[in-house]
Amino acid sequence: MTSAAQSQDATPDEPAKTGQAERLRQLLDEQNDVLALVEHELRNPLHAMSMQLALAQRIAETQGQPEIAARVGKAQATLVGYLERLTVMLQLVRLRSGAYPLRLQAIDLSAVLHAVLASQTANAEFRQVRLEPDLPASCMVHSDPLVIEQLVENLVLNAIKHSGCSRVRLALRRASDAVQIEVLDDGHGIAAEDQERVFGKFGVAAHTPRGSGTGLGLWIVRKLAAALGGDIALQSRPGQGCVFTVNFPLPHDDRETTP
Repeated sequence: MTSAAQSQDATPDEPAKTGQAERLRQLLDEQNDVLALVEHELRNPLHAMSMQLALAQRIAETQGQPEIAARVGKAQATLVGYLERLTVMLQLVRLRSGAYPLRLQAIDLSAVLHAVLASQTANAEFRQVRLEPDLPASCMVHSDPLVIEQLVENLVLNAIKHSGCSRVRLALRRASDAVQIEVLDDGHGIAAEDQERVFGKFGVAAHTPRGSGTGLGLWIVRKLAAALGGDIALQSRPGQGCVFTVNFPLPHDDRETTP
């Protein structure tokens, strides 16, 4: 009786839905396989290049060429940093559900943000954009420096490359239980009807002049903000620039030590 009743209750669409769900799971598994292959094929040559640069730095040091050694060392550190960031991005993309596993450590958030601005100095100078830090002398928190670095760099790059601005201000504020990072520019701004679109994958502004791009930078920023347990907001009007504000909570240990 039970089997008959269950059979009668079943709808004709259920087998089709079950088949669609299974095909979707297979597609996701295939996507993860492709991403794992991409990660492997990118990490191996980048790691090999890093080792070659480390060797070149050592040779330059032993031959008494400190300037060359310093330049090679800087290139090697940059390559290692991008290798780590590649891992972060691939893990974010591969997540189906749940939170990204943050690698929390004690960091000076002000120092991390100063380093992001320093890394973009040449880019800003080339486009005649002035970078303005508005950062406290120190801001010690427990967080994931790679995630924060990628998030802020994408926002700063977005302003430098696409907003048509003459200045970009990077500000940091700490409350008792959260951190706020603000990236402000004096560029073209973004029309209200575009403000949600620009955070979508491949989303670009259609009603306001913006530089060409892939439409992935702000999509990545939103994912990174979510990984921190936070969010991102945009305030803008055409011709009046943009203010991107990222808020994320502090770990409870940090909250307890906040004056």
